[in-house]
Amino acid sequence: MIGDQLTAIARPYARALMAVDGIDRAALLARLEAAAQALSDPAITALAENPEVPRARLAAALASGEPDSPPLARLIDLLLQNDRLAVLPAIATVFAALKDDAENRTHATITTALPLSEPQRERLRAALARRTGRLVDLVVETDGRLLAGVIVQYGDMVLDGSIRGRLAALAHALSPF
Repeated sequence: MIGDQLTAIARPYARALMAVDGIDRAALLARLEAAAQALSDPAITALAENPEVPRARLAAALASGEPDSPPLARLIDLLLQNDRLAVLPAIATVFAALKDDAENRTHATITTALPLSEPQRERLRAALARRTGRLVDLVVETDGRLLAGVIVQYGDMVLDGSIRGRLAALAHALSPF
């Protein structure tokens, strides 16, 4: 299945999880991501592909023995019943996006040539919050190849204010082809 198909299949499951009353969405997201990550473990993959393994055992392995997460256990059981366990990582991704929308939150990655001080980070966070109208979670990375400046990525937006980016744009503008 390609990504769009997985997302289309995952969306109703993620919406159903969002509709569960009284759950800690952050904790559920962490458990979902852990279960999705567990699917990349060869031992778990072998269990999933073995028809002799009881569904309850596989569900317990994926839920990491989390008895306090009935929504996750029910989801995994439902996915196993419908032979859709491969959709679990996409469900985690869609659930994270729905959770962020519900919390009016976005994530941004800031790449700089040099490390940022805490006041600089807060100014960038505040500027992005004004621009997006959302709470902003920042991930700050350092890349010395930028020479100077900053690259900001959030959603499908990329703002390149780096010297390297400006030099590349200048080279492209001066190129005859």
